[in-house]
Amino acid sequence: MDQNFETQLANLELALYERASRWRTVNDWPAESLLSCGQAGVLAGLAGMSGWSALRQVQTLIGLARADLVTTFIITQHLGALKRLIASDRASEQADIIEALSSGRSIGSVGISHLTTSRRHLDRPVVTASPVDGGLTLDGCIPWVTGASQVDWIVVGATLPDATEVLALVDANTAGLQPGPGAKMIAMEASCTDAVHLNSVFVPWLSILAGPELNVLSGGSRAVKKSSGAGGLQTSALALGLSFAALRFLEDEATRRDNLLGIVEKFSAEHTQLRQRIESATEADSAVDLAELRTQANQLVQRTTAAAMTTAKGAGLMVDHPVGRYCQQAFFFLVWSCPQPVADAHLCEMAGLMDA
Repeated sequence: MDQNFETQLANLELALYERASRWRTVNDWPAESLLSCGQAGVLAGLAGMSGWSALRQVQTLIGLARADLVTTFIITQHLGALKRLIASDRASEQADIIEALSSGRSIGSVGISHLTTSRRHLDRPVVTASPVDGGLTLDGCIPWVTGASQVDWIVVGATLPDATEVLALVDANTAGLQPGPGAKMIAMEASCTDAVHLNSVFVPWLSILAGPELNVLSGGSRAVKKSSGAGGLQTSALALGLSFAALRFLEDEATRRDNLLGIVEKFSAEHTQLRQRIESATEADSAVDLAELRTQANQLVQRTTAAAMTTAKGAGLMVDHPVGRYCQQAFFFLVWSCPQPVADAHLCEMAGLMDA
């Protein structure tokens, strides 16, 4: 990165950090921080529109997550929509939408988890698509959409009667689309993640980004799947970013408490090693196991935030203390896009079965 951009990014991260404590409930959607990221060129860069390398992208995500995990998580879902739009055959026809999304003037999200993990055990697809004149109508319920009540566009996965699937770009103001206000959660509530109900929502063929085809998500680019899939690299980057936030608290405390020096040194070495592995995984020919990385990131963020709480003592339990927020947010990585092998590894670690 050039020096000017590094300075601009550092200033952006500081601004996000100073606002991060405000994003607590469904009434606290971080529109200001999202727009700041767009105006700084970060959204376009992370979407691969400004010549950023994969390494620069993951380094930026780590820094943003260290400053403000809620806003950064929303950005990952926004990028999921933007990248799929850019990679589609409709990109040239949707140039205005791409510009609005990349600048932060509009925010997008994705509703595709039901095509991969969420509710796949049900006999009937949770979101169906029916051919009609000029396009498709969508019906059903998307179980999880970040920014359900706040975003402007949603990339929706749906299944046709012949079992083929599509990805459709849906205007959030379309008739028949009914978002929930945001689920009540112990952490990340301001992300306004909730179900979205679809009642005969019309989508023109122009807005079909992929499909109809079997297993439509398998047709995405390797880069999109590597960064955004279940257990993907960006998820590990966000976990590491939050862990760095907790480590920053420990480092500050260690300037006044000698007993923490060895602990901080050990944690710092682990963070450096994991960051190097995550950065190495961005290389095209990398053989780094992404599930193993995710397991390590999950375990490290749980331990670092717990250590920060132990250090903060009773003050950490106060609602306005950052460490309490970090600990709650750390639990998020145990459920967000967490493949079963990663979950199993964490359960084994907690039960002391890692060597079994």
